[in-house]
Amino acid sequence: MPPQIGRFISEAVYDDLLKSNLLHPVTDERMACHFINIPTQEQLHETSWKNPGECQTILRIATMLQAKNKQFRIITPYDAQRSLIEEGLKLGKLDWENKCFNVDSFQGNEEDYIVISLVRSAALGFLADLRRTNVMLTRCKKGMIICTSQRFMKRAGRKSLVGSLLKYYEHKWIEKDELEKIAL
Repeated sequence: MPPQIGRFISEAVYDDLLKSNLLHPVTDERMACHFINIPTQEQLHETSWKNPGECQTILRIATMLQAKNKQFRIITPYDAQRSLIEEGLKLGKLDWENKCFNVDSFQGNEEDYIVISLVRSAALGFLADLRRTNVMLTRCKKGMIICTSQRFMKRAGRKSLVGSLLKYYEHKWIEKDELEKIAL
């Protein structure tokens, strides 16, 4: 993973014992991690959660990444969201096979760019699980794009590992209508 993310994970999860590869090709702040503000609401779907607003933005990001021939995967904690995104990829005639995963099924894998759909907008849910959230945040080789609500991250989300990552970088948000600002 990029050393910028590795440093944070080392401090937050591994008592600063994890060492980053100093020869990693991504050594500046240009694409280590972007937070996209998507002020939409989660929806309960049977026993899972989905967020159609996040899905639409993720499809736009997937279109951008695919157009630039970037290697990417999409990760989400919830199967209802994974299914929604996968269906959107198919309908949009984008690459969809082996593209979108729930966190548990992606453990042990990695990709150049990881797009994360957090889904939740009211309660932590999955994000309360440090181990699983750590897996989600450590899958990228070049960069990570996290889609969530800024309002959620200021409230419940601030108590999660993702919230700590946001604070660690004192990150500036990119609005969903300004995706062209993502430096790839």
